[in-house]
Amino acid sequence: MSHEQVMQLDRAGAGALVTILGIVLDNIQTAEAEGYRSNWNVEHVLDLDTRFHHVWPELTDSLMGFGGGDPGADDRREMELHIEDAELLLAGMAFTEMASTDLPFFEMVQWTSEFVASELRQLWSDEVWRERAGGKDNRRW
Repeated sequence: MSHEQVMQLDRAGAGALVTILGIVLDNIQTAEAEGYRSNWNVEHVLDLDTRFHHVWPELTDSLMGFGGGDPGADDRREMELHIEDAELLLAGMAFTEMASTDLPFFEMVQWTSEFVASELRQLWSDEVWRERAGGKDNRRW
């Protein structure tokens, strides 16, 4: 993995990203059950999910409705992300957005995706993103 950065996350932000990973894992399982191969890298998804839960061990219980209330708004923790992790999360958000087009909360999914994408993209320079995309043009991210 390359281009690592440290991101500050609160529990709500970490929870949203873990939810995206859960949707990706559901897609992988559905693909396998229906006899076709998913394009997701299962090992990468599981590794990233594990790293989130290492930083936020109480996250699973809180997402399941167990455990205590929300920590204070200032309870932010550092999470090391590689650009490959950000690419996976961005692809997962795009997948989730496409899968949600007919749902009544689609606008909320779009807003969340745009917000998280801007947070992830600002961790690396435009030059790094262009390099990852294979182009040196003036594309806007």
